[in-house]
Amino acid sequence: MFIRFFKDNNPSSFFLLPAMVAVLWIVGFIEPTQIVNSQQTMLYTLLAKPVMVYPFINSLVSFLIVVAEGLLLNQIVNSSEVITRRTFLPALFYIVWMSNNPSLLCFHPSLIANLFLILCLNSLLTSFRGNNAFSNVFDAGLFLALASMLYFPSIILFPVIFIGLIIFRTYNWREWLISILGFAVPYSFVFTYYFWFDKLPEYWEHITSYFVYHDKPSFDFPSSFYLMCIVGCFIVLLALSQMMNFIRSGSQKTKKNLIFINWFLLFALLSIAVAPDLVSPNYTVLAIPLSVFTANYFLNMKKEWLGELLFLFFLVTILISDFSKYF
Repeated sequence: MFIRFFKDNNPSSFFLLPAMVAVLWIVGFIEPTQIVNSQQTMLYTLLAKPVMVYPFINSLVSFLIVVAEGLLLNQIVNSSEVITRRTFLPALFYIVWMSNNPSLLCFHPSLIANLFLILCLNSLLTSFRGNNAFSNVFDAGLFLALASMLYFPSIILFPVIFIGLIIFRTYNWREWLISILGFAVPYSFVFTYYFWFDKLPEYWEHITSYFVYHDKPSFDFPSSFYLMCIVGCFIVLLALSQMMNFIRSGSQKTKKNLIFINWFLLFALLSIAVAPDLVSPNYTVLAIPLSVFTANYFLNMKKEWLGELLFLFFLVTILISDFSKYF
């Protein structure tokens, strides 16, 4: 049902996708939540301040951002031929990974950072084309810097830019230097601002706190949440297993794209290690690569009925986890 519909490049998916997100976000609209921690960046605070005043606006804006990011990632995956055919499955799985528990249904730093990480991903994937990729690598560095200025652990993904250049390009030292310059431009303005107002030590202390401060994680969740996690992890393991088969047997371009997304996933996992705490929103950077792998898995499943059943079961576990506190 769902998989078969979104597997095709059907224009009506533009309307059904927001409807699916709305169902997953019911709890977010009923009881809007806010992510608050002592390490919110200045840029995030500026963006969040207008939407935090009204809880419903907070949820609505976040809902629209998730839909937009899903469609943007879907367009990038299709245009760059990351998977074997054009489909809406990457968008479908992105919104599911970004909406799988109530703590994600709000305006949080990694939600906005993901937008710039997706744009960074696009810049690197499109560098595969053409002889000159100066603008692509500059944009990749710039977007990654903006992501880290919203959610600082994103900075751990910086080596992904160099890995992308190794995979997609022949060595050109100017491209490597330009990517560094692109990353440095936003931070040059930030350092100048803090230096001008004699707050540079304060900003440095704020940055280093990410590497030394961690809240003690809480594992006091209902059993329905753990069931949802088990089903989600099972799907991820199946997808990663199939991804390895595609790397061995796919076309040259598909191989390079999947290898690069695999590296992206690895550094996304490393970024969690320097997160200020272990709350769910800090894991959402994983939604970008995982949506690609799971879309590829369900797209190429030979037994469609099994894929439909597995995906439907995952959706049901998400809804049960969301509404468990009302029972």
